[in-house]
Amino acid sequence: MHKRLFLVWTLSVATAAPMAWAQSGPDKPDPLDAHASVPPAVYRSSLSGYRLLPDEEVRSWKESNDEVGRIGGWRAYAKEAQAPEPAGASTPPGADKLAPVDGAKPMQGRSGGHKMN
Repeated sequence: MHKRLFLVWTLSVATAAPMAWAQSGPDKPDPLDAHASVPPAVYRSSLSGYRLLPDEEVRSWKESNDEVGRIGGWRAYAKEAQAPEPAGASTPPGADKLAPVDGAKPMQGRSGGHKMN
């Protein structure tokens, strides 16, 4: 059985190799010919499709500071960060920790459990 499979594989490789070489047609220039005609190189900048963002309205620093004061400043962000999450959005305890693979042992010390000589 294995000899037959090996024979089929050998014949398929032997017939596929010449076909692969025959794929290169006369339309491709010879890379070793210095006088062969080749298509011109085309350069397209990666920034050619870049679009500018519209300019934003510039306000005085006093107006900006007053708006921050109305919002509550950095204290508003600190309160928001300390606020508990909504009831439906909470994750189960320990969901952020990776579970060990069955039978895996935790690594010991800085050397990963290997003994130092």
